[in-house]
Amino acid sequence: MSDPRALRMAAEDFAALAGCRPTASALTVLRDGQVSRRLLMLKSVADVARRELPGLWRESGAAEGWEMCTRARAADVAAFEGFLLHPHLGVWLARCLRALAGAGPATGLAVDLARFGSFGAAAALRTGLRPRLTLRAPDGLLWLPTFGTVRVPRGTRTVPLDGRHVELPGHTLTLDAPQDEWSATAGPLLAPRRVDVAARGTEPPLSVVLEDSDVYRDAHGHPVQGRQTPRQLAFWRASLGESWQLLTDTVPERAAACAALWSAVVPLRPGHDRHGRSSSAREAYGAVAAAPERDPARLAETVVHETAHIAFAALADLADLVAPHDRSRHRVGWRPDLRPLGAVLTGTYAHLAVLEFWRRRAEGLRGAAAREAGARLHRHGVRVAGALATLEGRPALTPLGARFVEHMSDEAARCGFPVNGFPVVHPGGGPLGDSLVRASPAEPPVPEKRRGAAPPTPAETGRHGAVGTDEKASAKEMRRGAWAEPTAGWCRESATDTPYCA
Repeated sequence: MSDPRALRMAAEDFAALAGCRPTASALTVLRDGQVSRRLLMLKSVADVARRELPGLWRESGAAEGWEMCTRARAADVAAFEGFLLHPHLGVWLARCLRALAGAGPATGLAVDLARFGSFGAAAALRTGLRPRLTLRAPDGLLWLPTFGTVRVPRGTRTVPLDGRHVELPGHTLTLDAPQDEWSATAGPLLAPRRVDVAARGTEPPLSVVLEDSDVYRDAHGHPVQGRQTPRQLAFWRASLGESWQLLTDTVPERAAACAALWSAVVPLRPGHDRHGRSSSAREAYGAVAAAPERDPARLAETVVHETAHIAFAALADLADLVAPHDRSRHRVGWRPDLRPLGAVLTGTYAHLAVLEFWRRRAEGLRGAAAREAGARLHRHGVRVAGALATLEGRPALTPLGARFVEHMSDEAARCGFPVNGFPVVHPGGGPLGDSLVRASPAEPPVPEKRRGAAPPTPAETGRHGAVGTDEKASAKEMRRGAWAEPTAGWCRESATDTPYCA
């Protein structure tokens, strides 16, 4: 859809990102990388569906949706790319690609492709166009990402759209129109509602969508809640406001990074202990899923932890930090099961991110509150140091991954937890002498053309526009566009629906 455009991350930005202190320029690279990835996935869905399923492509309205996308991008590139970053669009795109490539269930493909038309219509509206077309509403739901979900009457299969007006039987809805309390909760249009926390002085503001109606939001590994009542909405606004104030007071620089990475909160059903449940999904860049939490410090920790997962996932989509064919398994202090090396790395990174928050909390409080903060700092810190000891020197780390771990170790030491200063402890206090590494039987290598292949050489980078390193410039270069030929395989391997639960 456009010529590749180089992305560049300087060495100091990479080091800051690895140390859980991402700079604005590093965050821009991650964001632009996600735009590139979703453009690739969108183009792949269109190319494969049009070639392999031409009848379904036309009958589902997907062809019209693709036409709307091309017109929308021509009308306003920046607005179109901003629209593409709606978190759960990534879930929809990945589901389509997996089904088209035979790596996922094909039973829902007709429904997913039928939503291509409403996707294109929403993109057109966000770029200032006035589309007039008939949209499909599979399962009684008209999906209009960033505008909400429309519940249509039983038996209604198609819905006319005229600009921002949705024509339902006997009723016309206007998208983005103000809604009263009843309509917003129980009406046919379930529009997004925002949680906004104003800036105080130089501290960053917060603005996130409470995502309780998107049809693809159930991708976080835990049961999601339905449409929030006015009382529940008020609770979210109060609890997020209080936790955000705590974050900006304690670690304002981390809060700024969280605000840049975080665009939606997905309400989860509480766990058995009534709190502590949260997740993020690699396909849903920008979304943090969480159960209601009354403790502002715990919710603040959740925000820092999950946005660190979001940042790590965005980097991992651009560069391999772990050899793709490694099959080793390792123990970590926060889970009882053996974990792949990549999972150890992302989990360690997310736990490392919260150390500074608890360190400053422990220093700034007194009495029992200070002791509790210190205990949480120590628990996280010991686990991080143990996991870093597992990671350091692993041959399965790529050179870039090894440098990333080095910078993580520096940050852990700065927070008072040097890697060599703490023993590695099993979850449950197992013997320290036990090996922490388990290897599963080797599997046949994956063909080199798939996404998991080793990063290309600098010469190949210029030809394919993937990921390369520029040692002379001491920087990492990435191109928006990545490999053109193995796109379907790249999306199939790197875009799983597994949530991060570290």
